[in-house]
Amino acid sequence: MYHFGYGSNLSSDFVKKDLIPKAKFAMKAYLPNYEVQFPFWSEKIQAGYSGIMETPGELVYGVIYEVTEEELITLDNNIVYKDLYKRETFLVVGEDGKFHPADLYRVIDPKGPFPPSREYVEIMIKGAKELDLPPEYIEKFEEFHRQGQ
Repeated sequence: MYHFGYGSNLSSDFVKKDLIPKAKFAMKAYLPNYEVQFPFWSEKIQAGYSGIMETPGELVYGVIYEVTEEELITLDNNIVYKDLYKRETFLVVGEDGKFHPADLYRVIDPKGPFPPSREYVEIMIKGAKELDLPPEYIEKFEEFHRQGQ
């Protein structure tokens, strides 16, 4: 099955080290009519966590990872994900031009947006650059970094 990683999950190092060690890169992809925002305030990091919000005309670039259902169940119960994010299946457009059903995580009760932590956004920028995402998309993340704390 597929997992669509966006935000900090653009970084394969982060995903494999901290979340889904056996995840395999399948392809780059995007989700139309959504954008990355920071709709959850984390007391732990004193900053916003990323999520996607419906925004007509915008795109969320990401990566499709091949994963097992068991790996996503483990992620469902991860201390960061549990009670904060819910897993949903969306159709994302792969770099092959085809629609692919992929599970992703959305903030359960979005608020904000809140300023992100610069450290958190640095993971996003690193992943976006590794994937060679469009420069204007990377610039959005760099703007988040400038607004961060």
